[in-house]
Amino acid sequence: MKKLLLISSFALTLILFSCTGSMNTFADYDKYTDLNKYKSFAWTTPGYADDSPQNQQMTASYNKLIMNASNDILKKKGMVLDTSNPDAIFKFSGGMDQKTTYSQSPTVSVGVAVASPYYYGGGGYYGGVSVPVSGGKVTEHRADEAFIYIQMFDTKTGALLWTGGARKTVDNSADSQKNLTLALQSIYAKLKIKHKA
Repeated sequence: MKKLLLISSFALTLILFSCTGSMNTFADYDKYTDLNKYKSFAWTTPGYADDSPQNQQMTASYNKLIMNASNDILKKKGMVLDTSNPDAIFKFSGGMDQKTTYSQSPTVSVGVAVASPYYYGGGGYYGGVSVPVSGGKVTEHRADEAFIYIQMFDTKTGALLWTGGARKTVDNSADSQKNLTLALQSIYAKLKIKHKA
């Protein structure tokens, strides 16, 4: 049974890493803080990275998915959801950054040169001209980058204990729910909490 569990967790890890190759995840926390002393959690109102209607709409539409997936992951780490007296409070924010990049195609030039050889002690001459004939077109590329940040606070002191996040360039053809679930799994893998269930 233990071998099957070990093989399953190894396979899941390989799948996650292969699917999140272009996803940038991070975590920041004080390495001297023992996060294992936090056994229960609750959620506070989600925040928005900025006030743009697009970011608020995107985050609001995924609030339930983020909280449910996060609750499942935190419970697997041995934490307990306790809305009356939690040890830690979690908060998330997310949104979309619109980025525009520009590129220029290579320029093709045609050159003509004339030269006279240096014979019999006389001076040689040369001349040339180069004229661009095609290329140099500037192209605009739009890339949307989705992001999510999760913060963990101490309930008693209000101190920020841990921050995790993910950023990924997205397109409209991507399965956003699947990508969000993978992002959450990758983020919480960086939360160094594990209690016996």
